[in-house]
Amino acid sequence: MGVSRKGEERLRSGHVWVFGDDLRETPRELPPGSWVRIRSRAGEPLGTGTLNLASRIALRLVSRAEAFPDKAFLRGRLEEAWKRRIDADLGRESAVRLVYSEGDFLPGLVVDRYGSLLCIQVLTAGMETVRAEIVETLAAMFPCRLLYERSEGGGRKREGLPERKGTVWGEGDPREEVEMDGLRFQVDAENGPKTGFFLDQRENRRIVRGLARGKRVLDAFCSTGAFGIYALAGGAESVLAIDASAPAVAAAGENAARNGFSGRWEGKAAELFSELRDLSGSGRRFDLVVLDPPSFAKSREGREGAVRGYRDINRLGISVLAPGGILATASCTQLVDVAKWREALRAAASDARADLELLAAGGQPPDHPVLLGVPETEYLKFAAYRKRTT
Repeated sequence: MGVSRKGEERLRSGHVWVFGDDLRETPRELPPGSWVRIRSRAGEPLGTGTLNLASRIALRLVSRAEAFPDKAFLRGRLEEAWKRRIDADLGRESAVRLVYSEGDFLPGLVVDRYGSLLCIQVLTAGMETVRAEIVETLAAMFPCRLLYERSEGGGRKREGLPERKGTVWGEGDPREEVEMDGLRFQVDAENGPKTGFFLDQRENRRIVRGLARGKRVLDAFCSTGAFGIYALAGGAESVLAIDASAPAVAAAGENAARNGFSGRWEGKAAELFSELRDLSGSGRRFDLVVLDPPSFAKSREGREGAVRGYRDINRLGISVLAPGGILATASCTQLVDVAKWREALRAAASDARADLELLAAGGQPPDHPVLLGVPETEYLKFAAYRKRTT
């Protein structure tokens, strides 16, 4: 498969994607997900990739050498990924991301382990062609009682793939209780967010725990309640947890009870923008506000709207902070880079007439590895700011 000068330069710079416009040939006879050898304009080998001409990202690199879509290659990739987790001291964690797509050179494959439960997402045509081999290899490498699949969402649609959900290995309840940092959470692989839980905020929750003693906390976009529960573990006086999803609020309340925090926990299902306006107008204030919204943009066309969304939600978050309070805020929108996100935070602080002092900054944990040449692998931004009194 030949690529253009632009495609060649992109691969040589360290990226792993080639767009359709940067292919020198378009072999329509090859089915989506075909594994192909990539060549430069001079015929030099550039590696092996998966081809899908129906996708904007037509070519995804799986190796800078020759590779074959067989169990030997897949097992080698999975062993390399697991070694990275062990080297990062995550091997004993009951909840860990085993495979992070492009970050582990398996583009479109996500695998999370929750105790004796594995949850898998297959999001690209290239990984779909070796799905059976992946499932079999995972089950052999990581003995589990159940392997559940959540291959859903816009990524599969853009690849021309139908959604798939359900048990693919083993049997039993797709729920599992896990322990993280001495706290217990129920993971629901069938109905929970993404694969059942958000593992990417692991280190940022620890930051919040360290800032929470004696504080009244607002956990906005609470999902299953992890930020609020970490805050209570750190000695918070109380938590108000809000999410637009009533089932999420219920699950968060159950997790709070599971950890003995029911007496300091209040949950509410509400649309966050309007609820924050109501809280601001009512005069209710918090010493620590956590904002962990879902992605605000799934395509480049939505980028500017996402930046405005971050400006608005952070302005509202600041408006319910008590003097000297702390704003802990995050963005998981990959299309909004850290510079644009900080620009939105500065605008929000200006709108709220607040001076913010940076206390801590964070991002993704090492089981979500970031490749320098692939900026798309770095999506999570996090920072904690104190609202200064002047």
